Amino acid sequence: MNIRLSFYILVFNSLTQLLGPASAFAQAPDWLNDFQKSNPECVAQYLCIAGEGASLAQAISSARVEVSKFFQTKIKSSSEMTTNSQQPGVGLDRASVNEWTSQTLSEEAEEIISGLEIKRQIELDDHAYVLMALDRSKTALGFKEKIKALDEQNAKSLELNSRLTYPKILKNIILIEAYLERYTLLSNQSLLLKVKRENIQDKINGLKPLKFTIISPHKKLPLKFNHLISEILSPLKIIFVARKNNPQYVLHSELATEEQYFKVEGFKKLNIVLRLELLNTSSQVLGRLSAQSEQMARSNDQAIEKAIPEIKELLLENLDQLSTIKMND
Repeated sequence: MNIRLSFYILVFNSLTQLLGPASAFAQAPDWLNDFQKSNPECVAQYLCIAGEGASLAQAISSARVEVSKFFQTKIKSSSEMTTNSQQPGVGLDRASVNEWTSQTLSEEAEEIISGLEIKRQIELDDHAYVLMALDRSKTALGFKEKIKALDEQNAKSLELNSRLTYPKILKNIILIEAYLERYTLLSNQSLLLKVKRENIQDKINGLKPLKFTIISPHKKLPLKFNHLISEILSPLKIIFVARKNNPQYVLHSELATEEQYFKVEGFKKLNIVLRLELLNTSSQVLGRLSAQSEQMARSNDQAIEKAIPEIKELLLENLDQLSTIKMND
């Protein structure tokens, strides 16, 4: 036997020991590789996903993961803000909105995959294969209902004629667009919206300065919270003036520190609560907003300092609550 032949025999024997005989491999069923052809309903009626694993449970889990990935995939045009809406003129933080959109879609995906049905399954040589299906029309209807509900909410908010509603409306639109992309993938149809991104962007671009004055009736608001409120509202072209300068709206503010029971020496547990109330020149209350943050700290001042980021996020999230009655904006 020559040296080259001996080498090939050695390699073959080594591979056989590592991989085992060919009969140890399970041959996948024909329908696994081309399930759309062997199952025509997978094209029109169902969204079909194949899975495989060492057991039927693993095969099902594999298919569920693939469906979850399908619905969690963030399409740039749907889940991220356009260049215009990234501008500070709406008071939205791009990273937090994208995180919120992604989390919401992830929760939706978990709900959706619970509707998967097993269409075919087989176990061959200790290996399992499964074909799972999701009803396209039923799932699309779920997205359609969510889109319509958010769009209706935006339309009602727009009737208030208040710039304070624009950040929330735009945030809803970002989620609507993500839902709409998935709805279209499932149904091959589109939907007409009452409120579109360009409608809000045109309003934002056309905003004129609006004069507010801020008053703390009981106790003077810490300077950092005055700056915080200004930081949130100024991107909407709201400017703060003295009362003698004829403001169009009055913003009442109050900061409360509520001490909680906490059995750790040297530390306090405090609820930091910022309450805002917006009034027009006729002293009519247009809306109220409260933001609360629970903190553990050595002093009230330290707790207040630590609470600022969370309170800011809550104010941005619920800014529309300051405008529940139609404004003259």
